[in-house]
Amino acid sequence: MTRRRNISASERATIFFSNKGQCHICGYGIDASRERWDADHVIPIELGGDDTKGSDNIKPAHKACHAPKTATDVGHIAKGKRMKQRGLGIKRTVRNPMPGSRASGLKKRLDGTVVKR
Repeated sequence: MTRRRNISASERATIFFSNKGQCHICGYGIDASRERWDADHVIPIELGGDDTKGSDNIKPAHKACHAPKTATDVGHIAKGKRMKQRGLGIKRTVRNPMPGSRASGLKKRLDGTVVKR
C-alpha cells in the first residue's frame, strides 16, 4: 500500500480556495463553517494518482459525497492489483476447492475410483 503524506492546514485552505469551495463530486458549494469536507484524490494514489504538493489531483469533497466514492475506489484498486498479478503470471490459489473440481487435484472415474489429475 502506498503511504500518503499529511496535508497541512494551509494546504487544505489552498485546495479549498483554488476550487472555489465546490465539491468536485456533486458540484455544490461547501459551507466550510457548517459542513465537514475532505481533501479527495480524484485519481487514487494506488491507481497512479499524483500526491505532490500543489497537485491538481487533490480537490475538496463533502464527507457524504467522499465516502461512497472511496468505497468504489477500493474495488477499482483491488481489480487493478488482480489484473497486475494476472499480467505477471501470478495465479490466484483457491483456499478451499470444491471436492471433485479441477482445483481439488482429484477426479472420479466412471468406475467410482478416485485418482489424482
